[in-house]
Amino acid sequence: MWTEKIFHTSKPVIGMIHLLGMPTDPKYDPAGGIQKILNAARKDLHALQDGGIDGVLFCNEFSIPYTDRVKPVTIAVMARIIGELMSEIRVPHGVCVAMDPFKGYDLAAAVEAKFIRQTIHGTTAGVYGITDVQPGEVERHKVEVGCKDIKTLTPVIPEGTKQVAERPIEEVAKTLCFNVAPSALLIYSSTPGSSIDVAQVSKVKEVTDTPVFASNGVKPETVRDILAAADGCIVGTGIKADGKFENPVDLERTKALMANARKARGEC
Repeated sequence: MWTEKIFHTSKPVIGMIHLLGMPTDPKYDPAGGIQKILNAARKDLHALQDGGIDGVLFCNEFSIPYTDRVKPVTIAVMARIIGELMSEIRVPHGVCVAMDPFKGYDLAAAVEAKFIRQTIHGTTAGVYGITDVQPGEVERHKVEVGCKDIKTLTPVIPEGTKQVAERPIEEVAKTLCFNVAPSALLIYSSTPGSSIDVAQVSKVKEVTDTPVFASNGVKPETVRDILAAADGCIVGTGIKADGKFENPVDLERTKALMANARKARGEC
């Protein structure tokens, strides 16, 4: 499986680096400026790596509320932050630009990311209204910017949304894999931070050989059960201080998570 070639382990655990708000974002701190974003990202990176994480994923998480027309300054700042940290990154790194797959691949090309997490298909409805992503356009852009071989992790159904034309999750997964052939499928829960329905992982794995990852609700106390079913996972809030979204990554929670992940993988 490609995941072992990149992460050098079975069932990898990827830790999120939630970048603080940037210029034009509602949560941007002009007084702290770009240096504040860099300092926070560096702290999270080292906490994740020192805690034994298998990979890291940089995302403009604090750009919330998101827009599907991400401004160039966001990509510029993200590229600067990752570029300045490149010499300190010791594990495979990936990127995500919330709600804008085109900008996501632009960034991935600039920072030589090993993988990317983006929604690359479908029409869904949720708190951001109707979101329509055309996979043909996304795939062509991906190739145009030199990211043909980058590993793409994409949701079967994005977090907190419903399909406009609802179908069983197995049918969505089969159609997605046939048309786009993503590198891994992501299973989300209905609300941020809540645990996934592990049964959905099993349903999707029954209809495809594509790796299936859990993409939220991962915590030190849940990771063993999740990895018993999934081929890997992405963790964000679950390893932050006090398990709160707005806090930095907590080293001890990361160590606890990875200790349980290693047990689930039979490594100890």
